[in-house]
Amino acid sequence: MKSQNDIEIKDELIARYLAGEAAPEEAMALHNWLLEPANRSYFSEMQEVWEQAHAARKSRAVSSGQAWKNVAARIDTVRRPSFGIFELNRYKVAIAAAVTIAIVTIGVLMLEYGGNDLNNPKMIVVTTQDSLRDVAFPDHSTAVLYHNSVLSYAETFGTRQRELHLLGGEAFFRVERNPEQPFIIHTDLANIRVIGTAFNVVVTKDTLEVGVKEGKVMVYTARDTIYLEAGSRGIVRTGTAPIQVINSVDANAWGYATHKLVYRNTPLTRVMADLAKIYPYSITVSNKNIYNCRLTATFDTDSAENLLALIAESLNLSVARNDSVFILGGEGCP
Repeated sequence: MKSQNDIEIKDELIARYLAGEAAPEEAMALHNWLLEPANRSYFSEMQEVWEQAHAARKSRAVSSGQAWKNVAARIDTVRRPSFGIFELNRYKVAIAAAVTIAIVTIGVLMLEYGGNDLNNPKMIVVTTQDSLRDVAFPDHSTAVLYHNSVLSYAETFGTRQRELHLLGGEAFFRVERNPEQPFIIHTDLANIRVIGTAFNVVVTKDTLEVGVKEGKVMVYTARDTIYLEAGSRGIVRTGTAPIQVINSVDANAWGYATHKLVYRNTPLTRVMADLAKIYPYSITVSNKNIYNCRLTATFDTDSAENLLALIAESLNLSVARNDSVFILGGEGCP
């Protein structure tokens, strides 16, 4: 049994993978091999046997402090300006927790596999906290990394493969088309494989969500594979199968990367939450009836000041600013 990487998939390799001892190239080869349904079935049987035989096995001890020191020494410190939050969005708490684990995980990965040659390349780690970060990959693909996110990729990215790890957080990807070299994102819950497209990925401790803006995306685990078209999203949850497919997306969810927002009779509370994800300002109201208002409008690459002025004009409201706080006033809506 061979994968696309010409690495033979034997029972010994599967056992090393289940024990967390497979090399990165072996794990990648196994992921490609698992694209075939018959292989996934065989892997599931092997996994069940291995788990029964190692039910009491403890994971290897890891020095998280030393791991982080090794990661920190290699992190590029150039960052984009910070974008603030109006209110906690539904991902923030979960993402922050996942990133804490991700930092240690990527540190261990670099400790074990961080080299400087083609067979054992140096890992490049990109992290964010309360800022966004633009990432330009060697193949001309790009990503916008949202707050509290961690991704890593080999220094040799684009030479023999286009694979990276999103350890936690959120990112919007625009992938340069290359049918001969698929672009693969590895996460703890599933893997994402594309040829050339634009899509958003959110990774928390228990959930992976992929929303597709353009093109086609494949999401796969050891037990399931689905294809997502533009305008759809897939959700993977810990311990559940199959992968959930929803035939709709909220494109405003990745407005932090595209700076395009489209509203059709949308509650103002939803609009304010979207703005909180993009701009470094707090937004409040002087009258709770303002929350009843709904907005129909399209915004594309505008400043917060202009955008809020347009919203106020559309809804017959006023807008005032006190330092980093905007206040919407007026009678509101019934």
